[in-house]
Formats: sequence, structure tokens, C-alpha cells
Amino acid sequence: MEKVRKFLISDWFTAILFIAAATVVFTSTEIIGTVAFVLLFGVIMALTNDWIALLQIVMFTTCFAIRCKNSFGTFLDFWWVVPIMLVFIVCHFVRFRAKFSKGSCFYGILATSVAVTLGGVGIIPAKEYFSYTSLFYIFMLGFAMLIIYSYMSASLMPKDSDNFSDRFSKLMICVILLLAVCLFEEYFSNREKLAGQFEILPFQWRNNAATMLMLAMPFTFYKSVKKFGFFFIGIIDYILILFTGSRGGMLFGIVELILCIIVMFILDKRHRPAIAAIIAVSLVITALTYKIWIDTLSYTLLRLIDPNENSIRLQLIPRGIEDFKSNPLFGRGIGYMGNRDVHKSAEFALCWYHCSPVQIIGSFGLCGIVAYGFLAYLRIKTLLKNFTFFNLILFASYIGLELMSLVNPGIFAPFPYLFLVTLYFVMMERCNTDEDKKLLSQIMKGEKP
Repeated sequence: MEKVRKFLISDWFTAILFIAAATVVFTSTEIIGTVAFVLLFGVIMALTNDWIALLQIVMFTTCFAIRCKNSFGTFLDFWWVVPIMLVFIVCHFVRFRAKFSKGSCFYGILATSVAVTLGGVGIIPAKEYFSYTSLFYIFMLGFAMLIIYSYMSASLMPKDSDNFSDRFSKLMICVILLLAVCLFEEYFSNREKLAGQFEILPFQWRNNAATMLMLAMPFTFYKSVKKFGFFFIGIIDYILILFTGSRGGMLFGIVELILCIIVMFILDKRHRPAIAAIIAVSLVITALTYKIWIDTLSYTLLRLIDPNENSIRLQLIPRGIEDFKSNPLFGRGIGYMGNRDVHKSAEFALCWYHCSPVQIIGSFGLCGIVAYGFLAYLRIKTLLKNFTFFNLILFASYIGLELMSLVNPGIFAPFPYLFLVTLYFVMMERCNTDEDKKLLSQIMKGEKP
């Protein structure tokens, strides 16, 4: 088992996973690939409690699974995977003895779990509240995350020798590389649509791709304090976001990039002159080539300013306010489908408001506002209490997701987004090694880590 563990934490395992995921992308076998990777996750879970190895599988699977458009019915044909996975999960808990503990965000997640469960009470029809879709999201957005948080708070405790922060950052950078592969395949397979001029192609998974890239972006800057070349991958990450064609990614990605660069300029004293030079050169290049960028990004820019393209999101804001007024204490409930005349949600999907503040007030009312406000307070408190450079990077990644959640379901998608954020705040509290505690002081003094 020790040999198995060493293999799972090695670069060889990452490389094999990456090649397998890239093969799935280029052969357009995302559904079969998703099933295969889920089963692999189960096998590895039964063998080890190393969560970086398991998270690699989760993140790589997400990168190509987001390309599966309207595939819910097809995935139902693989129902037999569920009992197999349950066996693997039981094996893991028996082998590694499931334990639970209360982390610093426990009561905040408990509060949001109660708010999600009570959402719509007194007004939502029983048929909507007890539908399979509604019950799934009520559980997964609520008490399921509380269970995951409590379990991970007890089990995610790496030793200093594990170099957890470095391994996790490397994992997120691999996500950027895999999404670059996905984008290359999308453009290459549809090259005839470009008609000799390179421009943005419309594809359904653009917002998810942009969100994943925003989640991964800050970790390139974490790696850059030791190997400065990773700084450029952070910039390339935003360029990839532009080529997804996501309007939210274009707007909030640049906000996140600027935020990361400002933080690095302030903290990383040793590389401050290089960062200043990169900023200056980037501004000059952008000024000289802005016409090319405008032509290339015209598809996204036109959608950004076209009222018809934004009408659904804009109409859902007053709807959310009306839904709050109809039941101020508990809102309309997460499973409410009364807004499908505005937003025709897909099968087994909620009728999202596509804006997290509106989602909270419209679905959960005052109960939700208090609960999610309390959770936000505890998350900030967790960062300040465990203030390290790696934790600051984790929080920047979380902020990126919250920004995208202003125009997408984002934080209300149980997997991978809410699941990943839940883990972030476990990591902040449980995964601080001696090296992490020293790193911030070293880079601020201009010392080489």
C-alpha cells in the first residue's frame, strides 16, 4: 500500500490521468470517460485517504464532463455505477474509520443548510418541493455539504512532509493545461466555421470553462514565488478565458487577474521589478494591438452590449425581488419553477436566477440572508485567523467563484463549485504546514523561499 500511495502522489499518476483525459477530449467520448473516471475515483478512494490524488480525478473529470450537453438521460443508462460507488465509499470509511469534527465554518454551513431546507415553506407547492430535482439540490446544497465539511475537517490533515499547498497548486495548474487542450480541440474540430478569420466560437460549456479557469488562476501566482515563470501562466489563463467566449469570464476574469497582480506586487518583494516590467509591457502591447483584440472578441463584446442577449438575467432580478416579497421569511424555495417562462431550465436543473444575491433573497428570504451572511463572516474570520500566503491564494480563488456567481449559478452548483469551496475553508484551517507559515514573511522580506 505504501508503493501505491507513492505512485498516487507522483507526477507519473498526474501525467497518466492527464493523457487519459486528453484522449477522452480528442475522441469525443466524454460520457464514457466520465463514467470511467468516476469508477477510478471509487477504486482510488477504497485504496487511499490521500485527497490530492482523489481531487485530481474530480477536477480532471470536471474539465471534460462540462462538455456533455443535455446528457442527463444518457447518464441514467449508467445507473449501475451508483451501487458500485456505494461499495467503494463504504470500503473507504471502513478502512480509514470515518470521523467527523466541527471546523470554524460548521455553524455557518449548518445555518445555510437549514435555510435551504426551509426555503419556500408556506408557499411552494408540495409537488415542486418534493420533486426529485428539488430534493437533490436541497440536500446537496445543504446538509450534504455539512457532512462533507465535517468529515474533511477530521480527515484532511496532511503532514508537513506532504507539501500539500504545492501539490494542490500544481493540480490547479494542470486544470488550466487540460482546459487549454479542451479549447484547442473545440477550435480545431470547428475550424471550418472560422472562414479564414480567427474569432470566438460559440459553444455551450463556455461559462463552466471560464469558471474553472478563474478558480485555477490564483494558484499560478502561488507557484510564481519560487519559479517566476508560472506568473505568465496566470496571464495566459485569462487569455484562455477570453477564448471561451464567456461574458462573465471576460469581465470578472480581468478583475481577478488585476487583483492577483496587485497582491503579488505588494507581497513578492523579490520579483516586484519584474512584475512592474510585465505590467508596463502588457499595457504597451495591449495599446498597440487593441484593434486586433476587438475584432477577435467581437462575438463576446456584441453579446455583452446586446439587450436581447442579457434579457433573461435582467428579467430574473425583479422576479427574485417579487418572489422575496411573496414570502419574506423563507422565500420561494430552491425548487420553485414559476420563473420558467423567463428561463427555460434544462432537464434535472433548477430554474436559476443566475445571480447569487438574488438567488438567496428569492429562494430563502430573510432566513437565507442571515444564514449566508453568517457563513460569509465565518469564512472571512477563518482566513484572518489562519493568515498564510497559500490561504490568501485559496481566498482569491473563492472570490473568483463568487464574482462569476453574480451572473451564473456558480456557488449554487453542488459539484464541483460548492464542494470545492467547502474544501477550501477546511484547507485554510487544517493544512497549514510550517513552510506555509514562513512563506509569507520570506517573500515580503525579499528572501528566496
